[in-house]
Amino acid sequence: MRVLFTTWASGAHLVPLVPLARALLEAGHQVRVAVPSECAAAVARTGLVPVQIGALPLAVVRAPDVVRRPRGIWPTDWPVRPAALTPEQHGALRACGDRQVRIAEAMAQGLVAFARCWQPELVVHDAGAYAGTVAAGALGVPAVGQLWGSAAVLRLDRQRLEGPPLPGYARLMRRYGADPAREPDLWLDPCPPSLALPSRARRLPVRFVPYDGTSPDETPSPYEARRAGTHPVRHEHPGHPVRHGHPGHPGHPGRHTAASNGRRGPGGGPGRSGPVRVCAAWDDAGGPPDAVRAALWAAEARGVEVVRVGSAAEGRPPAGPLHRVLPGCRALLHQGGGAAVLAAAMAGVPQLVVAPRLEHQLNGARLARAGAGMYLPADALDAARPGARAAGARLALDLFALLEQPSYAAAAHALRREALAMPGPDKAVRAVTRLAGPAV
Repeated sequence: MRVLFTTWASGAHLVPLVPLARALLEAGHQVRVAVPSECAAAVARTGLVPVQIGALPLAVVRAPDVVRRPRGIWPTDWPVRPAALTPEQHGALRACGDRQVRIAEAMAQGLVAFARCWQPELVVHDAGAYAGTVAAGALGVPAVGQLWGSAAVLRLDRQRLEGPPLPGYARLMRRYGADPAREPDLWLDPCPPSLALPSRARRLPVRFVPYDGTSPDETPSPYEARRAGTHPVRHEHPGHPVRHGHPGHPGHPGRHTAASNGRRGPGGGPGRSGPVRVCAAWDDAGGPPDAVRAALWAAEARGVEVVRVGSAAEGRPPAGPLHRVLPGCRALLHQGGGAAVLAAAMAGVPQLVVAPRLEHQLNGARLARAGAGMYLPADALDAARPGARAAGARLALDLFALLEQPSYAAAAHALRREALAMPGPDKAVRAVTRLAGPAV
């Protein structure tokens, strides 16, 4: 069976597709991954075969301001209550949907041309790659949407979330002979059921499988090397000298000055050995807001060891892939992206979400509802630099609450059990291949 995967971006859009693609290959099927040219190298690093379908203009990819930093108070379950949204909020969702339609328009010609040549029996696309449904409709084959950890199946291709297709999307479908009302036949959903919002869409729960693009013979990250007893160099934050020493020594590079002077962080006690460790992960290139930085420094001043991932590392050596770092941590502070939420869920780690975007806020609210974390919109931390320290102090109190109150750890472990119980990609292989018919 030939299965065509597609996405418009690497990173969080590509990674959720990899486990199913590999499982299909192991089952003897043929797989290709059609992506814009700027994503081809990332696909090749996964060991999958990329197909370049042209480049995406930067103006098409750039998210509008209302997408990057939505304003106002949104209902915590807004995807299932669109009638509760204001006209301004519906306008923000329309801007999100129109952007994804423009991306689909830029991809469709190359994607459909390759699909008509290769003749796949099934198309699998990430949830934001509407061109995948266009290609499936053009060929008359099933389409499968891959979610990436959102609490909801977001139908931004629909007017007011549950109405008819957006006009631009309907025109695009008709251009390639597809029915504008066509929807994916199945959604693969890695979100644990207790976090997911209800949906009329047909969903198949599939366990999250982390992928970091590294091979076993690659050099370990500084954090992983530290756990193995080796001695990578570590750069501390301003005002903290870099020290060197053997593991367990106060000067060992895995510990900050405050965490290595004999004091224990929040939650420390006679039953615990070593410092309390938390992880800070940030995706935005500019790094975390000043208030988040201030909260992390406040935690370090209390004896907490902070392991930084992504742009939160702020010029330090990267701590390593998030899913490898988390098992040694007792909390995660992050933006609320689906991959981070799922990695922490699999690790049983409570989460503090400072959410800049709508989907981040949605994930944070669902975590808080499940008792496995806390969240606040990033707008709540907006302040001039002189106010960042005060906002950071308040945020640090939330972080300490995650460490000190046992209910958060208990709920996080319950979420872990739920996530681990979800079926794996091998079950998804059987489900998606059945869509193409019993003869496949």
